[in-house]
Amino acid sequence: MMGSLADRSMNHVWIALPFMGVGWLMLATLGRGLDALTLGEDAAGALGISLTRLRLTLILGTSSVVGAATAVAGAIGFVGLVVPHIIRPFVGAQPSRLLWASAICGATMVLAADIAVRLILPGRDLKLGVVTALVGAPLFLHLIYKTRRQLA
Repeated sequence: MMGSLADRSMNHVWIALPFMGVGWLMLATLGRGLDALTLGEDAAGALGISLTRLRLTLILGTSSVVGAATAVAGAIGFVGLVVPHIIRPFVGAQPSRLLWASAICGATMVLAADIAVRLILPGRDLKLGVVTALVGAPLFLHLIYKTRRQLA
C-alpha cells in the first residue's frame, strides 16, 4: 500500500517501459498547449489549441505513465504534489519547462528516498511511501500555510 522498489528487477522495468514510453511521447507534445492554457481556456482556443484534444492527450499520457509506474512500484505518495512546488522557483511557472523538470526531480526524490530506506533500516520493511510522506507532508502543509497567509 505504501510503495516500494524492493524486489524489483529489470523484468519489471521492461514490462512497464512500453506503456511509459507511449505516455512520455504523448506528454512531450503538450508543452505549447499547456503554456497557452495558462492564459485561460478562451485565450488558448483563440491561439488555435484544441482543448478537447489537449485534455484527452493529457489524461491518456498521464494515466499511461502513472499506471505503469504504480503497477511496478506501488503507490508512492507526495512526489507529484511536492516536487513541482519545490522546483517552480528555479524553472519558472511555464508548464512546458516545469513538466520535464518535475519528472527528473521526482525521480531523484524517489531514488533518494529509496536510498534512505535501504540505509536507515536495512533489515526492516520500511516502505518508500512512508519516507516520501515524512518529507512531503510537512512541505505540503508549509505550502498551504504560505498560500493562506498570502491570501489574507
